[in-house]
Amino acid sequence: MEKNKLINSTKVIAEIANSHQGSAINAINLGNKCINSGVHAIKFQVYFADELLHKSHKRYNHFQNQSFSSSQWNKIFKNINKKNSKIYCDIFGEKSFLVANNKYVDGFKIHSSDLINRNLLDKLCKVNKKEIFLSTGGSTLREISYAVSICNKLSIKPVLMHGYQSYPTKVEDTNLNRILLFKKVFKNNCSYGYQDHIAGDDEMSSIIPFVSLSMNINFIEKHVTLNRSDKGVDYYSSIEPDQLKNFLKNFEKVKKSFGTNLFTFSRSEKKYRNEVKKIWFTKKNLKSNSKVNKNNLIMLRPPKPEIAPNFIENFKDRNIKEKVQGQISITRSLFKNNIAAIIVARYKSKRLPGKALKKINGETLIEHLIKRLKRSKRINKIIVATPKHKEDNKIIRIAKKNKVLVFRGDEKNVLKRMCEAAKKFKSNIVIRVTGDDILIDPVYLDKLINFHLNNNLEYSNNKDLPGGTEVEIFNLDLLNFLMKCIKEPNNTEYLTFFINDYKDQFINSSLVIPKKHISQHSLTIDTSADFLFVKNFLNNMKKRNLKYEYTMDHIINYLKKNKRKKNIINKTIKLNTELEWEKIVKQ
Repeated sequence: MEKNKLINSTKVIAEIANSHQGSAINAINLGNKCINSGVHAIKFQVYFADELLHKSHKRYNHFQNQSFSSSQWNKIFKNINKKNSKIYCDIFGEKSFLVANNKYVDGFKIHSSDLINRNLLDKLCKVNKKEIFLSTGGSTLREISYAVSICNKLSIKPVLMHGYQSYPTKVEDTNLNRILLFKKVFKNNCSYGYQDHIAGDDEMSSIIPFVSLSMNINFIEKHVTLNRSDKGVDYYSSIEPDQLKNFLKNFEKVKKSFGTNLFTFSRSEKKYRNEVKKIWFTKKNLKSNSKVNKNNLIMLRPPKPEIAPNFIENFKDRNIKEKVQGQISITRSLFKNNIAAIIVARYKSKRLPGKALKKINGETLIEHLIKRLKRSKRINKIIVATPKHKEDNKIIRIAKKNKVLVFRGDEKNVLKRMCEAAKKFKSNIVIRVTGDDILIDPVYLDKLINFHLNNNLEYSNNKDLPGGTEVEIFNLDLLNFLMKCIKEPNNTEYLTFFINDYKDQFINSSLVIPKKHISQHSLTIDTSADFLFVKNFLNNMKKRNLKYEYTMDHIINYLKKNKRKKNIINKTIKLNTELEWEKIVKQ
């Protein structure tokens, strides 16, 4: 009974968007026609180009020409005969919010590109008795959770609207099951809705919204236009009310709409995310050592999507290293970072016991690894993180002898050991290094650090290099998030598996490696055969007076001359990589 009651109370919002073609008269006429049809509400998009896109963006002039002035918007709102219906507005910045926040407007929707726009969210949440909708297309659960949490703290229960515009969106990309995921994660902290963007001339544009009713949603949003045949702006997903359906014929199409992997973005959704997501820019010139905060930053869509969106808390109130001229994108490279290479090592090893203390050319494996890492120009500190067992004391003595930091922690929960080590030594960027990989390439390590910081990444790697020479970089806040949400933390010896299984939920990328250095062969030391192969290589390098100075060219040439089987050990490992996403709401 409760299910049917909720379906019967689902409300329809007519999304006018830009179907007015830049004409205020058209906007008024279309709005009134929709209200006369009996919809619960109509919705306009209120925007100004200078707070939507960077001036160098290719669509800046289009949006500038399409937007209405403040006086035009007041005229539109005033001339809508609301009757028992409501007016909602998409807002894209603080200026558009000020225009839309008047007595005629009953609620606001934050576009998915602004979900981490703290400046806008703070202003919006101070408005009383008006509904708040959050568009979620192309947004990670943490970005959505960020906006939800801000609303909830002020006793606001927002409506999460699932869906995105791909001009038009394909049926198989609709992924209605993500609504169920939202309900599982956010529970009663939100209401829920579906915004449909399937082609208006496709009969699925009616069937899919009806199917979405089974999700017990509160709102359905449909794009509308006066005449599809005119093919004006935003006609792609807009409908006219005479479309009929053949349910049996399209049954298979409907099944596709539910999606298969709730955590993964389709190719078109990734494209959409890249096109619409805003990043932080400076509003004005800043002097060296200035602090950045909400007042001197603004979120804008960048001309190119290489730099990833980032939460303002990651750099709020931090001092920039050098002066900034004009509107510059905010990346971690602007700030002083404490970068730690954490060597995760222990004496015990299932496949090769005591390997950390095995010797090549008169030194232990871990000593060679430390000396390779010391050749990096970007690392601030090296930490050897071992368990608290007595047999690991030898590793600690070697670390101290080589004048690097040490940390003793949990044996099985490697993630916890890394997090606690980073916190103890106040590091915000963590390079994860295993004691198996002693041939780390310092040149590519430094390139990866720059790549990571310049692109605002949470996780990065250079894994196209031969195994045993590559590393992974994590932001400490990502490691803390994983430690909180990983269901079986004792599996975190293989931390990469968790990243790969939820790749679209984290800001991640891989360094592009030149073709000449790409290799699937491994120099990781897991077995006696691995040890002998690496030993022969290092003996060869020593004879050439390249004990620590060997480069990736030397490694690749050696692999070409000496046949080496591809390492498949990690490919055979099966782990439970489940994350308890419900916990992000409590962050």
